[in-house]
Amino acid sequence: MSKTKEREAEKSSKSTRTSAKVAVAKATSGKLSAASSKTQAPASKATSAKLSVAATPKTIATPKASGKLPATKTSASLKAHNDKAEKSEKSEKSEKSEKNEKVLKAEKSEKADKAEKTEKSDKVEKQDKSDHLAKAERASERLERAERAERAAVPPLPTKSPFPKDELGKWRVQLLSRRYEISSDIAGLEKDAMEAEDGHTTPNHLAERGSDADLQDVSLGIAGEEKDIIWQIDRALRKIDESEPIPFGLCEFTKEAIPRSRLQLIPWTPLSIEGATHMESKGLQVEDMLVDG
Repeated sequence: MSKTKEREAEKSSKSTRTSAKVAVAKATSGKLSAASSKTQAPASKATSAKLSVAATPKTIATPKASGKLPATKTSASLKAHNDKAEKSEKSEKSEKSEKNEKVLKAEKSEKADKAEKTEKSDKVEKQDKSDHLAKAERASERLERAERAERAAVPPLPTKSPFPKDELGKWRVQLLSRRYEISSDIAGLEKDAMEAEDGHTTPNHLAERGSDADLQDVSLGIAGEEKDIIWQIDRALRKIDESEPIPFGLCEFTKEAIPRSRLQLIPWTPLSIEGATHMESKGLQVEDMLVDG
């Protein structure tokens, strides 16, 4: 067995040496063929090859010096430039459109805010008007209720005079007589005032002229007071004839009978002593104390 292994090892070593020799022979033949082809090539071809090899880097370097690019590179650069310009234009358009959209949104938002504010102010104004009307209505209702309560609290006016009909007739005659007297007095006073104004006496002294003016003022003042009495007499006659606005002989303040003694002095008086005292203490006029009507 050992001999057989020795033989196989020897065979494998021989085959290895043989394959190595063959490879060396092939390599040697390749070198020889390359050398022969170089020797057989003309000198011009070698020279041109050398020139082409030498010129190649120069042609690559010349565009840098002259500023000209090959066609392929120029078209590529133009395309890149156009792409950049197109991208820039698109970007500008996009920015403009975004700005326009923002402006439009801002305008819409401003309009919406204005509309909302206007709507709110209109609502507030309407609410204020409604509240004002409601307050006015409530105030009117309260006033009406107060007036009704006041009317209900005040006792109704008496409808009967404290004097019988025959005595009322006597008071009527007395009032008419006093009315005639006072009317005559008013006519005389007005005549005196007109004569003083016309200057029938023709006074020569300034004092006399002054006294005439004073006389005229006094006469007109008394005539005015007498006319007020005429108005009260007519009102007292209406009380006797129609019992309006209150029957004759009743105080228009206390709604009670006026004492007979007071009526004998002033038969047209609408107030008792109590009513007259209240009028003077409050600084009122006779008209302020009378019953409406």
